[in-house]
Amino acid sequence: MPAATALISGDELKAAAFKYAGEIRLRVKGEQSGLLSIFDGWFARTVSCLLQFDQARSWEESVRERAEQPPPAVDLRWDLLRLRQFLDRWRRGRFVTFAERERTAVLYDQRLGTEFGVDVLLTSQGAPSLLRWRGTPLMKNVFDFAMYPALISELRPLTVFEIGSGMGASAAWFADTMIANGVEGRVHSVDLAKPKMEHPLVTFYQGDCCDPAGLFNVELLCTAPHPWLVVEDAHHNVAAVLEHMHSFTQSGDYLVVEDTDVKRQTLRSFVGAHPGQYLVDTKFTDNFGRNATCAADAIFVRTEPKSE
Repeated sequence: MPAATALISGDELKAAAFKYAGEIRLRVKGEQSGLLSIFDGWFARTVSCLLQFDQARSWEESVRERAEQPPPAVDLRWDLLRLRQFLDRWRRGRFVTFAERERTAVLYDQRLGTEFGVDVLLTSQGAPSLLRWRGTPLMKNVFDFAMYPALISELRPLTVFEIGSGMGASAAWFADTMIANGVEGRVHSVDLAKPKMEHPLVTFYQGDCCDPAGLFNVELLCTAPHPWLVVEDAHHNVAAVLEHMHSFTQSGDYLVVEDTDVKRQTLRSFVGAHPGQYLVDTKFTDNFGRNATCAADAIFVRTEPKSE
């Protein structure tokens, strides 16, 4: 993998901070009706403290020098690092390539590319008791429990294809979330064993990922209305399953590949085989912190490849 560049720094950091502070002001005044979020408040306080330093010098130099002096001075090293990490992501834009995400991952936790580490995600599905939906264990973490509704609200998928039903709770949850958002769509979910759960907007199928073409009927794949949300959560024969679903997805459809820490080589090959057609939507991978999701770097939107 190519080496990552350093985090934003110096005058670029200051300029990005001032620009984002302007966005906060507009958002707080508008959609937030004057209320600051926890992050908004932290950002404003941190920048205010940094502005107390000599503005002819970089914030990095000033914070490092101040940290070497005796207490009780406020130590801003942690805040400055988080500020740089956030602004570095923000200035790259919402949609980025998988390759870029992998290049910048070395600036974060090495396993999942987060700024908070694997320990936070370890118990995020619930421990010792799992999250539940309609009384059935729901194999999603708390971040995805908030991310998927946001994605469904924006995408408004008319069809959800879930590969890996489990006990059926996630398919029912997707359907209920669509109902709550006024989306008149359907969920099609497949697994080796057909779940016993029933839902009026969910159709469960029995299928084997060893035979991707047999997961869903070809007629269904050719006629199911778009946009689609395709969720791969089966973890078997992933490369062939993704390639098969690619044959039927269209520009604007979303593909979410869960538990990507063990699927990265497969994803590299997949996006490499379809250059320019799958971009990571960082609005959803990073809304609660970089890769605060089990689909690390793998919430993709399909796009039309750019012409040469």
